[in-house]
Amino acid sequence: MAPAAFDINTQDAQAMPVTPVAPADFNGTLYEAHAAEADARYAEFMRRPEGIAVWQRVRVADVFRDGCRDMAASLRWQLGGLTKAMDYLTDAPNYLEPWYGIGVTAAAFGAEYEWPEGQAPVARPQYRAVREVPALVARPAEQAPIMRHVLAMIDYFLEETHGRVPLSWSDLQNPLNVATELVDTSGFFLGFVEAPEMVRQILAALTDEVIRFTQAQSRRIGDRLVRPGHGFASACSGTGIGLSSDNLVMISPRAYRQFCVENDARIGAAFGGTAIHSCGDWARWVEAVKGNPRLTMVDAAFTPRTDPNYNDAAAFLAAFAGTGIVVHARMVGDPDEVLARVRQLWGPGMRLIVVTYEQDPAAQHQLYRDIHALCK
Repeated sequence: MAPAAFDINTQDAQAMPVTPVAPADFNGTLYEAHAAEADARYAEFMRRPEGIAVWQRVRVADVFRDGCRDMAASLRWQLGGLTKAMDYLTDAPNYLEPWYGIGVTAAAFGAEYEWPEGQAPVARPQYRAVREVPALVARPAEQAPIMRHVLAMIDYFLEETHGRVPLSWSDLQNPLNVATELVDTSGFFLGFVEAPEMVRQILAALTDEVIRFTQAQSRRIGDRLVRPGHGFASACSGTGIGLSSDNLVMISPRAYRQFCVENDARIGAAFGGTAIHSCGDWARWVEAVKGNPRLTMVDAAFTPRTDPNYNDAAAFLAAFAGTGIVVHARMVGDPDEVLARVRQLWGPGMRLIVVTYEQDPAAQHQLYRDIHALCK
C-alpha cells in the first residue's frame, strides 16, 4: 500500500491536539524528572560516532500561528504540550519556545508585523530592490517592538515556571531567509546578479544581528537554555544553533556557496555549530550546505505526510554517513511507514535523530523500541 499523501487541508501536519495547562496546574516536578532523563539520553547519543535517537515531538499548532500574540496563552498551550509529552518515550525533551513569528531579526531594521486572522504574523518587505536598501544599522531591542516582546516572553516564561522548564531561543532564521523580509524576494535575488557586493553587505549585517540578539537571549535564559533550538531535538547538553534556511531551494547551490555558507558558518562559530533546516526537497543542495565547516546537524522531511516534496533517504545516507554530522529526520506517518523510511536512512556511520509524531502512546512506545532495535 502506498503511503498517505500530504493533506493540503491540514493547517499544520506536524501538530497534535493538546489541552492548555495553566502554570499553577503544571506538574513541574514530574516534568523536570522526565526532561532530565531525556537530556541524559541526548547527551549519550551526541557522544557516540554513530547511532539512532528518537525525538517524539509534541508540536502545538496555535503557538506557531496567531496564538503567539498572547504570551500567556502561548505558555498555557506549550505547558499543555509538555504535559502530553510525558506520555511518550523520547531521547530529547520537548521544551518551551518564545516563538513570535519569524520577523525577529528583521525587526532590528524596522520590520513590523501584520496579523492575518488564524495565521502567523507577516513582516512585509520594506524595499523593492537591493539598491534601495540603506546601510543597515540595527536598532536596540528596546526600540523594536517585536524584539522587545520576545525578551518579555522569555522573562515571563521563566518567571511563571520558576526556571524549572528548558527553554529555546526564539526563531531567528538564517540571514538568507531574513533578507526577504526586508527586500522583495524577486528584487533580492536579482541583486545576486546586479549588485552582488550589496547583497553580501546586507547578509553580513543580518548575520551580525542574529549573533547579537541570540547572545542577548542566552544571557536572559541562562542555564535553562536548550540547543540547537527551534524545531530541532534539543537539550541542555546540546550545542550549536538551529537556523531555518528555506530560501536555499530558491537559489542555486553555487549561489548558496558564494553568498550564504560563510554567514551560516560565522553564526555557527559563535554558538558551537550550525544546524540547518529547510522545508522541501533540498537533496540537490546538500553538498553546498556541507561546505559550512561549522555544520553539525541538518534537518529534512522524509515522508509525504510531513512535506509534499519530501527528501530521498538514500541521498542523505550517502551524503552524511561517516561525516559526524547529525541528520535530523522529520517523519509524520503510520509506524510501519516511519520504520520503513528509517531503514532506508540508517546505515553504518550515520548519526540519526528520528523525529516522530505518533499520537497513540502505546503505538509510539513500540515505534520507539523498533527504531532503536535497528542499530543494535
